[in-house]
Order: sequence, then structure tokens, then C-alpha cells
Amino acid sequence: MADTIVRLTSKIVSVCATILLLAIVVFIARESWPVWSSYGLKIVTGTDWNPLARPPQVGLGTMILSTLWVALGAMFIAVPLGFSGAVFLAEFAPAWLAGVIRPVLNILTGIPSVVYGFVGATVLVKWFEVSFHVASGESLFCASLVLTVMVLPYIVTTSEVAIRSVPAEYRQAALALGASRPYVALRVLLPLAKKGLLGALILGFGRAAGETMAVLMLAGNTLHLPASWFSKGEPLSALIALELGTSEAGSTHYQALFAAGLILLMILFIINLTLAIIRKDSGRVVKKC
Repeated sequence: MADTIVRLTSKIVSVCATILLLAIVVFIARESWPVWSSYGLKIVTGTDWNPLARPPQVGLGTMILSTLWVALGAMFIAVPLGFSGAVFLAEFAPAWLAGVIRPVLNILTGIPSVVYGFVGATVLVKWFEVSFHVASGESLFCASLVLTVMVLPYIVTTSEVAIRSVPAEYRQAALALGASRPYVALRVLLPLAKKGLLGALILGFGRAAGETMAVLMLAGNTLHLPASWFSKGEPLSALIALELGTSEAGSTHYQALFAAGLILLMILFIINLTLAIIRKDSGRVVKKC
């Protein structure tokens, strides 16, 4: 009886979450449809943003590129650190040290993003200004560094659970064959925990790409096309946060901002779908082996 109730509750929650997600997508798509019908793919490929001009310019290419620089840059730094930390906690850390690190990671996940942004703006940005003698230390790289700290706890905790979920028989068999503990961790446990590790990537990328306040405070918020990771830029989330409150409901500006929100959702959906497909395929390979 209890299993039936739990199973039914899980299905109801899953259906409600799916309906809510679809409702959000439909609402954003409906609000942005007029600008999509007028400008089409020029919204994605264009790089000129001036929705108040006559005629309006609603190219979001600059913001899309800034979003990818920030999110993928943060993942580029956070993934090796996160996987390494997970392996250390799961296989090598003494019990007392792991008991200290895990609560600290949980605390880091609960710190508001505006606090991360404030610390980054007052410490990291100032350090870049003094060290490199620049007028402003804000950059996409600076935003990526702070996002790395923000997504790292999610990657470490999720990856550690995935590694610990590997049956103990695999560890014991490899050790009995004379393999060293580092070899077992890197060549046996990590491949078997692929599905969980890819799940950590999905969670981390979604957190990085959708972050607003820290990125808003550190990326520089310029509408110039970023030439590199160290340029200033304005990701989609920062654009929406900055301009939605001043846009007139129903105007081209308002509709273009909803188009930016839809593009951000599509980026998250495409990346997550790709990782989910890879995760499913890797699961099949492990079963065959």
C-alpha cells in the first residue's frame, strides 16, 4: 500500500512539473511570437540591439555568444575540479575531513547569488584592475570564475553520489587483481559512474547558464560582440534582468526580451538533451559490458 502511494505521488508530481514547464514555454513563446514573425532568425543571427530605434534592432547574437562564453567557460573550469573533488571525497578522504567538506559544500549551495556577485565585484574585479592595470576588471572570464564557485558544490555532491553508487564488488575485484587505488578510481569507477557524472554536468550547466545576479554584476554589460573569454559582454539573463522592468508591455522591446528568454530556454534544452542522450547511450554500453 505504501509503495503504491509513493509511486502515485511521484507520478502526480512529475506530471505537474511537466505541465508547469510546458506552460512556461508556451507563455514565453506566445509573448514573443509577434517579434519572431516579424524578424525571424535575424533575432538569433543579428548582433545589433536597439529595440527603441526606428526601425527596431533586435539582434541577440551578441548576448547569445556572451552566454555561451560564460556558461561553457565556467564548466570548463568546474568539471575537472568537481570530478576530482568527488573522487577524493568518495575514495580517499579521511572520514573526519569528508565530514567537514560535505557540510561546507551544502552551505555554499545555499548562499544567495547576489552575495557571490558582491564578493566578486569587490574582490575579484578589484584584483584584476590592480594586477593588470585596466580601467575595469569586469569580464566574461571574471563572471565564469564566480560561476565556477557557484556550480562546483552541485557537481561535487552529485558526482560523489554517482561514484559511491557503483557496487563494491567492482572495487574489490580490481584491488584483488593488484590495481592501485588511483587506478581503480580513474579507470574502473569513473567509467561505471558515467550516467551520474553526466547528470552532474546537466545540473551544473543549467545552473551556470541560468544565473542572473552574479553575471549581471561581473560580466561588464556591454553590447559589443565578445572577441574572447576576457572581453566584456552581456549574457541573455543579464539583459532580461536589466531591461524587462523598463520595457512597455506589448512593445517590440518587451517581445524581444521574451524572445531572449525563449532562446535561453532552448539553449538549456539542447545542451541537456544532448547530455541526456549521451548518458542513455553510455548506460547501454555499460550494460552490454
